[in-house]
Amino acid sequence: MNAISLNNLWSYLQGLSLTASNQRWLANHLMEAAESAETRSEKRDIVFPKIPKDYKPSPKVLAMTCGKLPKDFDLDKELDEMWEKRAR
Repeated sequence: MNAISLNNLWSYLQGLSLTASNQRWLANHLMEAAESAETRSEKRDIVFPKIPKDYKPSPKVLAMTCGKLPKDFDLDKELDEMWEKRAR
């Protein structure tokens, strides 16, 4: 949401006649939503490729194809670059 939209939302909320109880309720729900969004956006280690539990590749194949990506690997950036290349 851009700054203008946030300012309009804030002006709207200030225009409402909310009791202290309603304000606390709104604040609590906003905090819960923010914490939930932060939890969802935390980056997790990506392991590639995913192998079915019942499939047993050889150790040589595993050494060549499996493992954790580097810590500085930016999946979103790589996906953006991939789609840009395909669009050309």
